[in-house]
Amino acid sequence: MELNKECMEILRYMLEKDDYIKTEELAKKYKITDRAIRYKIDKIEKFLVKNGFKYFEKKYGKGIRVTNAKEVKVYIKKFVSEFTPYKYAYSKEERILFITLRLLQQNENIKMKEFEEKLCVSKNTLLKEIDAIQENLKKYNLNLIRKSGVGLTVEGLEIDKRNAVIDIISESVSVEDVVNYVSKKSSQSKISMLQFDALFKEIDIDFIDELIKNAEVKLKREFSDEAYGGLVTHLAIMIKRVQIGKVISTQPFSNDFVKETLEYEVTKDIISKIEEKYKIKVPNEEIGYIVIHLLGAKVVNNKFLVNKKEDNKLLEIIEFMTRYIESYYKINLDEERDGLYEGLLLHLRPSLYRVKYGSKIINPLFERIKSEQSRLFKVVTTACKYLEEYIGEDLGEHEISYIVLHYAAAIARYEQKTNGQADIIVVCGSGIGSSKLVASKILERFDVNILGTYSSRNITSELENSCNYIVSTIDIPSLNKDKYIKVSPLVTNKDLEKLEKYMNPITKIDKGKDEILLLDRIIEKVKKYCEIRDEEQLRYEILYEMKKQEEIEISNKEKYSLSHFIKKENIELKLNCKDWKDVISKGSDILIKKDYITENYKKGIIEKLEEIGPYMVIAPGVCLAHVDMVDEINRTCMSLINLKYPIKFNSKFNDPVRVVLTFATKDKESHLNALLGFMNLINNANDLNSLISTSSKDEVIEIIKKY
Repeated sequence: MELNKECMEILRYMLEKDDYIKTEELAKKYKITDRAIRYKIDKIEKFLVKNGFKYFEKKYGKGIRVTNAKEVKVYIKKFVSEFTPYKYAYSKEERILFITLRLLQQNENIKMKEFEEKLCVSKNTLLKEIDAIQENLKKYNLNLIRKSGVGLTVEGLEIDKRNAVIDIISESVSVEDVVNYVSKKSSQSKISMLQFDALFKEIDIDFIDELIKNAEVKLKREFSDEAYGGLVTHLAIMIKRVQIGKVISTQPFSNDFVKETLEYEVTKDIISKIEEKYKIKVPNEEIGYIVIHLLGAKVVNNKFLVNKKEDNKLLEIIEFMTRYIESYYKINLDEERDGLYEGLLLHLRPSLYRVKYGSKIINPLFERIKSEQSRLFKVVTTACKYLEEYIGEDLGEHEISYIVLHYAAAIARYEQKTNGQADIIVVCGSGIGSSKLVASKILERFDVNILGTYSSRNITSELENSCNYIVSTIDIPSLNKDKYIKVSPLVTNKDLEKLEKYMNPITKIDKGKDEILLLDRIIEKVKKYCEIRDEEQLRYEILYEMKKQEEIEISNKEKYSLSHFIKKENIELKLNCKDWKDVISKGSDILIKKDYITENYKKGIIEKLEEIGPYMVIAPGVCLAHVDMVDEINRTCMSLINLKYPIKFNSKFNDPVRVVLTFATKDKESHLNALLGFMNLINNANDLNSLISTSSKDEVIEIIKKY
């Protein structure tokens, strides 16, 4: 009985939980049907029984549980780390990634027979996958050459081959996998072990690890786990390519610039040790390439400034940006300033080189940051113009999103009182930017003091003893799992519930302060479209109406809540749309079929968007589709859809769209409370993310019931 990747993940989850779990919960977690999850559970159970373990424990009302979980854990760890492909069914995607990586690293022809035996698939299956690989390689300006009786080989520039290898490794192997492999020489997944076998074969991985640790000491900085994994991979690839006479022939930078840096001296030392150990001669072209890799590597810690002249200029820019943001929010970050400046300096040093030499960075949390911090994102984007002028290049939204994290964390700390706080250390594999997001989410909810952010490799017993808790987004090889609290990089509601067992929640912000902030936002919106004759009087009258509204709020909610309009039959999920017009059509068609609106109403929405632009895209990822055409409405109504793939509406700040509420109203009031509920919903990041990702109408109903 074979187990594929998904079955392995389900079994691991059950072992980690080590308690009864309902099949419905598993189906929801892995977003598959109840029937499909039962099939997979049967498959897992048969696999365990075949290998000498007992059937699952089953208890009515509680679910199923792995019998003798500790023994099963030991067996699965051994099973995964040993190369036993005949017991594991690789997916099509896994096979394609492995074959591509193998071809890119080999200088000679590889016969199909090798892949047939290694992956346990037929020749016909491989031929189809080779076609897909040939197409994928074209993206890197590479050609796959097939010769009957000779085998397969890839032709193209060495730099293109290296870039392709790096992309494939990042797609198929996580940072956590690389760090764990270096530490334990094993991996939690079969595909990772297969990739490591191809990547690190005949490479002394402990030697590479020591080179990078020495580099950290000399550079007086601590690389993020993500940067560390990238350096391990890069040096291994370089050694293997130089051994077969393949080197990078061009450089995207000047030698004069490279030789002025401390990174150049450190790189020369690394190269010297590699040449001595592997008895090879590394060309000068490779040196500059490694220097840029070191310059652009993300860090989580730095002992002190290493380039006084440049750091002084960066600090000047950071000061300017911070003053701008403070003036916008009418706050003073004096107490947070030292930590904020240090964090931004750590982030911006490598950012300058990444941007300058075209090394794009992708923030995996970009969409969430842009959604949750939409206002701050716009303010920071404006503040970054001064930084872009200094670099001479556009930063790009992903680089800016990391800077947003630093300011979001500083503002969260500013708004929180420090009283009886727990001391926390944050561990994150993706660098200081992502760790700032984790820290800010914790600070929003709990009364804690963040002592610092670290990579998992550098957690020591001294650090462990210096704090109350360690919160980590990845496994920490040096610690038992009961010594730290593991959370998702997104810090979900479940994570927050887990943290509540250890930390004290903070008190809510004063309601009166919230009302004043809301009043300020309303006034700013009015100013955009109207000239105000007496702003002070307008403030009094709006505040009066807000207070008056509190008296009737409860009865309004009961009368016309969001759930009053959104029923199961008015919901469609995971729709596949070709463009924004198709999105509007599908949202409207739900209401047209029920004869609530006419075809002309749908056309009216599209025409209005063509005439005025994407003003209906009211928040990141959210469109409120409507038009003032009372004669084309038979009944006040609403429909809700989410999209399988996000669609651009050409909104500068809020694209792409993922959720659409289409509504039509016969009057000016009956729908307003429902819309207020929807606004509250989309301002709750967790519920909005659930609405975006769910494929269950029941889950949608449960979410909107809250509003």
